[in-house]
Amino acid sequence: MAAMGPTSVLRMTDITIRPVTEDEYPAFVTAFMEGFSEDLPSESFVGIERILLPPDRTLAAFEGDDIVGTFGGFDLSVTVPGGRSMPMEGTTVVTVFPTHRRMGLLRRMMAEHLDNAAGAGYPIAGLWASETDIYGRFGYGIATHLRSLKVSSPKIAFRDGVEIDRVRRITQEQAAKELPPAYAAMRAQTPGMLARSPEWWEHYVLADEEWMRKGKTKRRYVVHDGPNGVDGYASYRSKGGESDDGHDNGTVHVVEVIAATPRAEASLWSYLTHIDGAPNVESWNTPVDGTLRHMVKEPRRVRVTAVSDALWIRILDVAAALSGRQYEEDGSVSITVTDPFRPGTSGSYRIDVADGQATVTPCDEGDIGMDIEVLGAAFLGGADALAYWRAGRIDGSLQDVSMFHRLFRTIRAPWIDTVF
Repeated sequence: MAAMGPTSVLRMTDITIRPVTEDEYPAFVTAFMEGFSEDLPSESFVGIERILLPPDRTLAAFEGDDIVGTFGGFDLSVTVPGGRSMPMEGTTVVTVFPTHRRMGLLRRMMAEHLDNAAGAGYPIAGLWASETDIYGRFGYGIATHLRSLKVSSPKIAFRDGVEIDRVRRITQEQAAKELPPAYAAMRAQTPGMLARSPEWWEHYVLADEEWMRKGKTKRRYVVHDGPNGVDGYASYRSKGGESDDGHDNGTVHVVEVIAATPRAEASLWSYLTHIDGAPNVESWNTPVDGTLRHMVKEPRRVRVTAVSDALWIRILDVAAALSGRQYEEDGSVSITVTDPFRPGTSGSYRIDVADGQATVTPCDEGDIGMDIEVLGAAFLGGADALAYWRAGRIDGSLQDVSMFHRLFRTIRAPWIDTVF
């Protein structure tokens, strides 16, 4: 979401909200880039955006012929607990121009966006929030977190017993063939990760235009070969530097580390922390339950610099969403969900889990109560329901809230590394 500004005197009836046409699409892309204080980065940018976000998946607020607000929805699929893949409406490019704030444009676009998503059969919607105070009131809850790391690599030593193999450098052309299977293997075991279409790989993941580098090198790739083929990879950029005493002081900027096995993860991090001329390694997005600090002899050299929200989830169909994931414990609990923005989603539901599968049925009254935002936060298994209860955001007895917590929590923390 972008921009602040004065209240407009225009009436809401002066504003039309609709998808853009093919002819209007370049102006739409320019508008949302301006909304995020950016120019178009390249001549090819509009065409690439059109491939993944076609005009029929957009909304724009028009004052006459001028676009004053933007909205979009990617057709995505997210891994949910148990390894299943669930369709998800990917809320994106949300902006309102400063001249048209405080007119309800965001609310109107969001209502139409979510109505369209629910009508198309999406059980959930998801987004990355540019401002964290916006989306809770529309029912989105923080479902995953990320952890940023800075590693002092010259003296990194792995603990005895950590198995490390040599990794293999590959070209960008090889990466297009060798990376997707390794990504798919990790995605299957990690709630929150997204399916990547061939177009997504080509235009978002492997694209390496000059504007993407921001003063760093081109993207580089290494893979780990497991017994059944590639089971992990890392992509990164580097930036040179020099210390005050004249020694190399460059930085490796990690783009992705994807590892389906602990051995692959250790091997890839060993490579990244032993690149000549780069005693500093930075990764802005690692799982909150990542294992690197536990694999090295001196964990202080792996410093957590930030923990931040990542994927926000909005439940659109409670029964479809909750029955579409699996659970690591069996049991029963009933919940009452309040949804101020979409009252039709409000209601009470009984959740009975047997052999990891939930049956969700309407009931008269729940044992515990929460708003739809909290249910979205709990959906992928990463939320602490007891902390929400202590904060007054879940109502009910300790016993019932504890049951909800045990049912929804997953052993592996959810994580997403694809920004959309």
